[in-house]
Amino acid sequence: MLKNIGLTLIGLVASVSVAHAGLIVDTVEQNQYLSTWQSFSYTHDLNDNAFTLGTAVSGTLSIDIRDDSDQWWNSFEWTLVTVEDFDFDTGGVTFVANDFNSELELQALASLNADGMLDVTVTSLLGDFYVGNSVLSVITEVPEPGTIALVGAGLLGLFAARRRRDATA
Repeated sequence: MLKNIGLTLIGLVASVSVAHAGLIVDTVEQNQYLSTWQSFSYTHDLNDNAFTLGTAVSGTLSIDIRDDSDQWWNSFEWTLVTVEDFDFDTGGVTFVANDFNSELELQALASLNADGMLDVTVTSLLGDFYVGNSVLSVITEVPEPGTIALVGAGLLGLFAARRRRDATA
């Protein structure tokens, strides 16, 4: 009976001890004007937001890109967004000064997990526009220390009960 209760307790605690997800949001505030073939680079740094290296699971990058509102024929803007290296993993091309939104893919997540920073470059391939705020939202694994302590206490209790039973037998 005690064995069944102990195994049930271990199973319950193990299922609860799965890491929780945490959300870290980093905003880079900017208002940078770009004309054709100009580039602007910046870095999202999660190290100042209590980020633990190696815990990034997924995330999104959103960049506000808006037209400078001059003549109608100048509203044909092409924007190249490069995240880390030029590979279109997370980055891409937008047309007509649309906001950029992308899920973080393998290379971007690997970079975040390695050093806590994400390098972004916005280039105007055609036209002129403003690069506004950039928001990086990252889902992280957050271990639960209280649950780990509870698992340890449960195992210690099972060990003590077993020793007591063996000593009386």
